[in-house]
Amino acid sequence: MPDIIGWIGSVAFAMCGIPQAWECIKNKSAKGINPAFAGLWLIGEICYVISVLMKFGWVHWMMFNYTANILSVFVIIYYLVNDRRKPIQ
Repeated sequence: MPDIIGWIGSVAFAMCGIPQAWECIKNKSAKGINPAFAGLWLIGEICYVISVLMKFGWVHWMMFNYTANILSVFVIIYYLVNDRRKPIQ
């Protein structure tokens, strides 16, 4: 039962970043997203992964969540970097 609850929560949390990442892909921009937010989010996810691996080993539902969030934040950071490279109009 705890694993089922964990999977439900993990999928819900994993889905939180996907709409914003998709919006960045669709608009080809991360305009309006604070770079500090993206950086702290990425640091937090990486620290969680390291902590979980050290304490519990590989837990599928936790790693699903962290992987989805890390992918989402990488997409957002990619567009933040691209936005900074664009000439000011």
